[in-house]
Amino acid sequence: MRAMKKKQGLGIAGAAGLAVLLAAAPAGAAVTSITAVGPLRDLSAATADPTDGARAVVQSLATSAETTVRLSLRGLDPAFVGVEYGAHVHVGPCVAGDGAAAGPHYNSTGLPGTEGRVVSDQTEVWLDFVIDGKGRASSKAKVPFVIPKGGAGSVVIHATPTASDGTAGARLACLPVKF
Repeated sequence: MRAMKKKQGLGIAGAAGLAVLLAAAPAGAAVTSITAVGPLRDLSAATADPTDGARAVVQSLATSAETTVRLSLRGLDPAFVGVEYGAHVHVGPCVAGDGAAAGPHYNSTGLPGTEGRVVSDQTEVWLDFVIDGKGRASSKAKVPFVIPKGGAGSVVIHATPTASDGTAGARLACLPVKF
């Protein structure tokens, strides 16, 4: 019964977050919304980390010129209160035990090695978060681009906060998201 309450609570929080995102869209704008809910898939099965057993909601709201992505997490290990982690939208799928399957971060200026590619919080979706005393965390990013349908497939939680060059350490967990 307790797990059911957690699931319902996360769903309600997710619905409230989506309502806030929709209210922020300009009047008359075409809006595309995507929501993914579920347990995080463990990418570091050999090592225990604060994401083990956690659940997430990812909500994306895109208009013709921008995207807002919100990440909400529950069931994180509260012993890590105050610790910051990186999280990003990745192009590949979320495959338990295989962090490499998620591929690189989605980047609006191209894939790694592309001429003119720029790495920043305005060309990628960076969702860094800090765990609170109840094992919860949330983050929101608004970027000046739209992820094309099928252009990304997951949100990956990293072991460290995002550095200015976009790196964020080992891949701990992920949630499949069909952008």
